[in-house]
Amino acid sequence: MVIFHIYLGMATYGSVARVFVQEVLKNDHLKFKSLHTRFVGHVYPGEALKLNFWKVGENTYAFDAETVDRKTKVLVGAF
Repeated sequence: MVIFHIYLGMATYGSVARVFVQEVLKNDHLKFKSLHTRFVGHVYPGEALKLNFWKVGENTYAFDAETVDRKTKVLVGAF
């Protein structure tokens, strides 16, 4: 679980990828192949998101993100 603040949609997309590389891949960016994500709820500038990652295959991880204050799922996807 990682918490970070939201800025814009594309910045959030990049932040999720960055956190994944740092936390799950231990900064080995060469292991990062692709990111598939979907916004499933509204996020407002300045809101903090909590990211949860879990392994679903040998080289595949899924994730979701929810707002810290509103406890609303806003982003889902896979790496």
